[in-house]
Amino acid sequence: MRTTTRSAHRWLGVLALIMLFATSCYTDDAATHQANDPHSRPWWCMSTGDGGHHVDPAYHGMTKGMLSWEDCTLNSVGFDLAIAYAQQWPTLGDAEADGWHRAVTYVEGMGTHHVRLEGFDPTGPGFDPDNPSFPGTAIDDYFTAAQPEFLMYDGNGADAELTGFAWFFESDSTTPPEGFGGDNDWWHRHESLCFTNSSWQVVGENVSDTVCSNRGGTNLDLSNFWMLHAWIIDPWTVQFDVFANHHPCLHQSGPAVPGDGDPCWEEAHSGGGHSEH
Repeated sequence: MRTTTRSAHRWLGVLALIMLFATSCYTDDAATHQANDPHSRPWWCMSTGDGGHHVDPAYHGMTKGMLSWEDCTLNSVGFDLAIAYAQQWPTLGDAEADGWHRAVTYVEGMGTHHVRLEGFDPTGPGFDPDNPSFPGTAIDDYFTAAQPEFLMYDGNGADAELTGFAWFFESDSTTPPEGFGGDNDWWHRHESLCFTNSSWQVVGENVSDTVCSNRGGTNLDLSNFWMLHAWIIDPWTVQFDVFANHHPCLHQSGPAVPGDGDPCWEEAHSGGGHSEH
């Protein structure tokens, strides 16, 4: 079980940085909630879900629940910083025009996955798919709440809108990394992904080298890399489990429309859907 002190050092500068941003919705709302009702927590500090897809065995037997006010405040600050960072690119077109690479096209439950490679070529010589590293990019071995490594959009067109983001960094293959405060941030892994050699896009997960090669790709061993989603951008919040690994309204056929009566919105608020482990 992780403790609240494990990540405190990561936030020393964050508490000051929040003053740089005009929007501090989660931070302000958490403070107001604490002042008015200190015995309960706002939804993003009180989870009842089971993580959703790709729950790592490390979390077997664990449950989510109410965070301490210390952890709630820290996470609220981190959320505000991450939103301020991600909203620089409100559409897919904005992101790709500014150098974000589409590593994953739209998929059910998550949308796209865009990452900044900063000129790094993972298809070039010297890159080891069995022990990958990404020098010069944001993908490293350190968690930074204010700068998620992936942005996610609700479609493949230039006008697709930002739905969320994900943190992704290297740790080890057995112990979930330290991230946000408390024990509700359940990280997951995609241990082996097949990336195309031409465009470096994912075209398979946990497929054989032969299958991957036939798809024009190379398997990457990502067993030491961990990912975490946070659904905190309105209307794409998941209020019963803010760190769930999928959003029920990102359907295979495309995103639901807010206010259209789709029961997925109630599921995102209160839970009750089916999870895959």
